[in-house]
Amino acid sequence: MRALPNIVITGTPGVGKTTTCTQILALASQSDPPLNLQHLSINDLVKTRSAHSGYDEELQTLIVDEDKLMDEVEKEIEDGAGNGGWIIDWHSTEGFAIRWVDLVVVLRCEETAILYDRLSSRGYKDAKVQENMDAEIFGVVADEAREGWTEEGQVVELKSTEAEDIEENAERILQWVKNWLKDREAKGDGD
Repeated sequence: MRALPNIVITGTPGVGKTTTCTQILALASQSDPPLNLQHLSINDLVKTRSAHSGYDEELQTLIVDEDKLMDEVEKEIEDGAGNGGWIIDWHSTEGFAIRWVDLVVVLRCEETAILYDRLSSRGYKDAKVQENMDAEIFGVVADEAREGWTEEGQVVELKSTEAEDIEENAERILQWVKNWLKDREAKGDGD
């Protein structure tokens, strides 16, 4: 059994995944007692471990090799059987084994003007901005997560439009971690 839960923070690009992960880690380190959570940026993993098969010029992105990527994730999180405490940052839940993850948080920015500005400010070409806008409007990431994790409460959608949302979301997720620990302790699964 994991000592800490593994959580995937997902959503389309521009919804604040990395910022939310950073905020969660900061709050966890200041918690009493401090919680040893770790950030796993799948973007960084794709780049540093060559879990890609080239670059798509039109979409301005690496072409992810899902098999290589999931092999690297599996090593990093010890097939979900390690100590846990991973806050995994990625725009998709595809390929993740259900046994690896205790909670999936889908961040949503349904204010299209705000999301458009965020994506445009990254210098994305129109095709990439439009693809990501469409994915957010149609809830592609949320649908994908709900299809993979069918257990009640395992997938949570949170609004991530304003800076205050990020702080509130980080606090809510950290409280979820604390409740997860209390539940394990109550069941006798704790240390």
